[in-house]
Amino acid sequence: MTAMTTARTKKGRMRGTWITLALTIALLAILLSQTDLRAIATGFSNLSPAAAAGGLLAWGGMNWLRAIRFRMLVHSRTIPLGRLFSIVNVQNLLASFTPGRAGELSYVVLLRQDGRVPGTEGLAGLVVARVQDLVLACGLAFGALLAVRRVLPPGSGHVLLTAAAFFAVSVLIALQLARLSETGARMAQALLRRTRLGRWGPARSAAEKVIHLHEHIARERSVQTGLRLWLLTAAIWMANYAVSYIWIVGLGLPLSVGGILFVAAVSGLAGSLPVQGLAGLGTTEAGWAIPLVLMGIARDRAIAAGFCFHALAAVYLVLLGAAGALHLSHTRRIEAAPGAGK
Repeated sequence: MTAMTTARTKKGRMRGTWITLALTIALLAILLSQTDLRAIATGFSNLSPAAAAGGLLAWGGMNWLRAIRFRMLVHSRTIPLGRLFSIVNVQNLLASFTPGRAGELSYVVLLRQDGRVPGTEGLAGLVVARVQDLVLACGLAFGALLAVRRVLPPGSGHVLLTAAAFFAVSVLIALQLARLSETGARMAQALLRRTRLGRWGPARSAAEKVIHLHEHIARERSVQTGLRLWLLTAAIWMANYAVSYIWIVGLGLPLSVGGILFVAAVSGLAGSLPVQGLAGLGTTEAGWAIPLVLMGIARDRAIAAGFCFHALAAVYLVLLGAAGALHLSHTRRIEAAPGAGK
């Protein structure tokens, strides 16, 4: 049974990889057919070095805020903020360069390895954080669409309705998250009681993890804790928008503040979707190019900007991720040294 399950899992992963690869190739082919390499190179050359450096600082500030939020979501231990910052940077690197953002779960693994935090507690914190990110991403995209609806092309009303629907669904998920996890815990308990699975060790272990996951998620239902988490999430997205503002201004794109807000909202929403190209290729560029074109930027210049911004993001991810990995490795060596615990 185990061998068959493992084989099916491998086939599923391979199928997902091929789908991701096909999506990447298709999107890149469409984008490159609408421009040329000369326009892309020109877009890169127009970027201000100060904007590239400023974007890195804002990106680092955004990840620092994420580390503070994750620290609030850990209850069993007090993790040094610098260590959590490194974990966030490594996680972001892995999530951005793995198919389907599978690297997101590296946060749970790293937190357990470097912070001695139970996996269910780490997973609960990750779920809460991502649900809040989804609400902010959808809400800001909807608000940005409302702000610029008068300058959008005719027939864009369905886009506004779609954004409103996504926002409503995300809010509903956030409001019902604890109840959904509670339902899952009750179902796991009932399954063990009413079937023979309760005699099987792995089944009991899985059910216990589901129950513990709900207990950790339910901890965030207090008004004070929830408000602080939402304020931190809002600050994270403000930092995200600051990065977009620095990039767009640094590239010299003629957009108003409202236009920049719209582009940042749509690209942020596109980046938060679970379906991504390989290393974000294609989907990231399209997430930038489409709103730029809607704001009146020439198609070739918009696509070039998408490639430029994706390249900048990749550089930031590699720099911060590598620094985070080195810091975690150094910390492990110190803690493993003889007499380190004395």
